[in-house]
Amino acid sequence: MNDPNEPTRTAATAEAHALRAAFSRFPSLVVLHASADWPRLRERLDAHLDGVRLTPALGASRPATDPSRVRVAHWNLEHGNRFEAIAEAFRTHPFLSEADVVSLNEVDLGMARSGNRDVAAELAARLGLHCAWGAMFLESTRGRDDDSITAVAEDNRESLFGLALLSRWPIAASRLEPLPGPEALLFDRERMAGRFVALVCEIAHPVTPFTAVTVHLEVHRTRAHRAAQMRLLLESLAGVGGPLVLAGDWNTHSFDRGRRRALLAATWALLAQPSRVLSARLARPDRGPHGEPLFDALRQAGFVWEPYVDEEPTLALRFSRLGEVHALPRPLRTLASRGLAWAERRARLRLDWIATRGFRADLGRGHTLTGLDGPGLASDHAPVVAELAFG
Repeated sequence: MNDPNEPTRTAATAEAHALRAAFSRFPSLVVLHASADWPRLRERLDAHLDGVRLTPALGASRPATDPSRVRVAHWNLEHGNRFEAIAEAFRTHPFLSEADVVSLNEVDLGMARSGNRDVAAELAARLGLHCAWGAMFLESTRGRDDDSITAVAEDNRESLFGLALLSRWPIAASRLEPLPGPEALLFDRERMAGRFVALVCEIAHPVTPFTAVTVHLEVHRTRAHRAAQMRLLLESLAGVGGPLVLAGDWNTHSFDRGRRRALLAATWALLAQPSRVLSARLARPDRGPHGEPLFDALRQAGFVWEPYVDEEPTLALRFSRLGEVHALPRPLRTLASRGLAWAERRARLRLDWIATRGFRADLGRGHTLTGLDGPGLASDHAPVVAELAFG
């Protein structure tokens, strides 16, 4: 069957390839921004990243199991590289298969590593859900780390990386909320061009309309930077009425990356801290002396997350993916990799969260779904789920 979106995808692919070629001439974001070509390239990049792609559900959605409650799932999909495993999890897992709203981070559109799929739209079609997807970055490469394991032979198509919300009920309105982030670092090191955003959707629940938001906060810098991103997002949501659910991979690793001696401090914690102390720090970064201040901002804005969180981690850290390790001279990198193998087994982080405002916190509950994450499995992240109750 012919794809009615093929002409649009073909044009987007051509523009993506043209932009990638143009950006390849610039070694850094500073040099790019100083170029006479930048104003026009910025217009073209903004157009390529602009807007929310809405895909309505095909046919009638299955009715909710309980109209007084909303089942929410959040999952960082690791681009959708292992798409069939992800789709199978949503088809068969007792909670995922009944989810009313699904927040997704690291969602590719037209990347070789994930089969050049429109990952969000294809997943929504299989699940019979409405879909909203927004771009964050244009990827100038076919991927990094172990993306080559799942990549198809051809080059990227649209070359986009973003985030999505799927909903049992229609999406009445949607918008992208821009956020500050380390764009220079991402362009210079990972060859990604774009910006951080949050995806905000109004969900047309038949009894109690509510707002759903997904956001993927930055990972390369400090706790203060993530808190600044969260505060700006919360300010943009201050006037939103009705219940609100906010989910995402907030990268709450509890370390201040990017600062001098940050690697030394992190290494000391991972190697020398007692297991009980380290586990408490990494599993619950919403509290304690190394807590992430973004949770203070959430609390001040009237959000709660405690009813939906357990002590389970959502990511097992792999040092081979850390830029700080790659930046070491080769002999030190080899030594560090060997010495940190033991620490890596202790580095199990809680990065993914669900928070709410305007729901009955006393009737809410949530947990982490184990067994779906890890090398060779559906994603490197575990999904988190919550059941929310209207007031």
